[in-house]
Amino acid sequence: MDTAMAPQSTSIPPPAPATADEDVLAGMYSLVQTALDYKLKVDYTQQLYLVLPRCISTLTKDMDAYHELVHRIYTFDFLTTMPVIEAYIRLITHLVTAHTSFLQPTIHMLVRNLQRVPRPAPVSVSPLAVQIKSTLSRRVSIPAIHAGPSEADLNAEFEVALQQRFAAVHVAFEKVLQLVPASIHHVFHCLCDYYPHKRLETPIQLSYLNNLFQLTTYAKVIQMFLAVVFESSMRGLLGQVVTARDSTVTACRALSTPAVPCGLQERVLGLVVEKLVAIDVEIKLDTAEEDVFTMDDFLDDDTCVDPENMKGVDEMADKLDHLMLATFTYLEAHDHPRLFSFLLKSFDQSILNTHRSKYPQFLLFYVCKQPTEHQELLLSQLISVALDAKVPPVTRLSCSSYLASYVARAKYLSMNAVKHTLFHVMRYIHGQIDVLEETTATTPIAVFSVPPTVDKCVVDLIQSACYIVCFRGLELCGTEAGYTFVRSLGWTRVLTSAIHPMRHAAFHAAVASEFMNVAELLGLVSDDAIESLWEGMKQTSAKTLERSHPNGASSTSMCFFPFDPYLLRRSFRFIGPLYLYWKHADPTFSGNSEAFALAQTHMKAYEAQENGDSESGDDDDEDDNVSMTSGSYVSVGGGSFVRSSMSEMSVVGSFTGSEDFDFGGRHAHQHAAPGSHLIEGGEEVSVRVFKSTSLHYHDEEEFGF
Repeated sequence: MDTAMAPQSTSIPPPAPATADEDVLAGMYSLVQTALDYKLKVDYTQQLYLVLPRCISTLTKDMDAYHELVHRIYTFDFLTTMPVIEAYIRLITHLVTAHTSFLQPTIHMLVRNLQRVPRPAPVSVSPLAVQIKSTLSRRVSIPAIHAGPSEADLNAEFEVALQQRFAAVHVAFEKVLQLVPASIHHVFHCLCDYYPHKRLETPIQLSYLNNLFQLTTYAKVIQMFLAVVFESSMRGLLGQVVTARDSTVTACRALSTPAVPCGLQERVLGLVVEKLVAIDVEIKLDTAEEDVFTMDDFLDDDTCVDPENMKGVDEMADKLDHLMLATFTYLEAHDHPRLFSFLLKSFDQSILNTHRSKYPQFLLFYVCKQPTEHQELLLSQLISVALDAKVPPVTRLSCSSYLASYVARAKYLSMNAVKHTLFHVMRYIHGQIDVLEETTATTPIAVFSVPPTVDKCVVDLIQSACYIVCFRGLELCGTEAGYTFVRSLGWTRVLTSAIHPMRHAAFHAAVASEFMNVAELLGLVSDDAIESLWEGMKQTSAKTLERSHPNGASSTSMCFFPFDPYLLRRSFRFIGPLYLYWKHADPTFSGNSEAFALAQTHMKAYEAQENGDSESGDDDDEDDNVSMTSGSYVSVGGGSFVRSSMSEMSVVGSFTGSEDFDFGGRHAHQHAAPGSHLIEGGEEVSVRVFKSTSLHYHDEEEFGF
């Protein structure tokens, strides 16, 4: 009995070790249990985002098991309440610092939230509810219920919420970049992927563009910090770098290095210019707007926007106007010298070779307003490319058009810069004429024929020089030295040479006609040459009409000047004060009377001096036909340089020793090729091949900048 009454000792087996699957299930159970506990509270979404950071270690152990949860996390929309947003920002900052695999999804999610979303549709009332309400209103006296908010109020309320959403995204973006600075290298590709298509509505385009610009303002600080750390490590000064993000500028000063804007800013500006060009090419101009010397009547400095009279505006033009306004505003607020280099690079990559680009190039026009170093660099680049025979002709022609249009239209350009441009262009043209005269000495070209072997780029350069004089001629002749400079450029020799530029199809008839008016009034071309040129232009015009296309368009319509009047009304205020408008070469015009009278005074003084110094009556004609490559130029007082070295013509006075006036004579034998037989009017004409003179230069200082 004792044995029966005694407690029996039973051994309980130890619990079996938990397997990996059981650990995963236990972690999932704990996560779900915690989430359900918080769900019972008021704002369960906020509480869920607050508790998830405690489970990050569980998430990172087996991300495949929690793939659906991670996916739901990154479908978050910032268009919600601020407590939820703050909790979510806390969550993603924990995620990106816990594991690098969360970095790219976080960046994609943030960039996606930078896009504008449509306003949610109002809650619809079911038909049953409408029926019940109408029945009750017939049986029971129901007080009148005020109508809901109007459509305008709803749109305004949604716009405020949308701006709060964007602000919260930027706060989150900045925190992520501060915690993981290297993540900035992944941002640009996401920005490209989510950039709105050009056909989407203007508000979508504008919101994304403004967000891109705001992103660059704080992202460049992160890039500066990375640059400082890298340079410090390279110099062995890593200890001098303050680890705090707010001390980046102090670290820069300790290293004696300038604060360099971030590479993201450069790439974003390039992306923006590329997208602006894509919209710009979709804009169609009227035929009247494509004339060379009649467009200035459309706008003036006092032009303003009339929102009620915008119905007839092209949709793409109106969209581009909004985007250009935002870009100009950004450039004005962030006036940094590096922005010019960024835009100059974008100009070369996206704008220069775009056929008939209308407006994006005005961004470069705007940033060049100051300092003068920007103007000099742009001019030197355009001149060097336009005169380089090794560059493809399409690029040379484009640079020639941009050079002429920029010098003619930029009001802020000094007269010294205008003289500099004309001097180098005309010197090159005279060198080409020297080569042509040597190669055609034994086989002269017919009087009224256009040499088929003449480089079209040379003709375009002559047109560019004439176009500049059409706009800046009176201003250049405002001083005695300036008139002497313009008079000594050898216009008669260029226009009456065997090239016959004004009879070439590539030479715009309007430019030729307007230049002839200016040249006749200012005495730039001899009277005999004027009469001969007018006669040649009439014959060329008749031939051009015979060869015109059925729709009336001729080959001259391919000519364009990229800085023609800016017709976008919203963003016009940035360009109007910097823009020079064309004034007809008419001495009776009120805007030209004083300038023309002053130029006439200098012209009479010049002719009196020439008549007094000359020993024969033919010296004037010889002076008009002299080549600028003769090396006989001397300095003239008053800041102008006529027939002088390129160092004297330099805007900044720099001289590299590479300029040479005798390049035409030395290189003539290199470019005189064996003759080739051409058919002209049924007859065989022997003409030697004429090639462009090569200019051996290495940088912009070659041209005096």
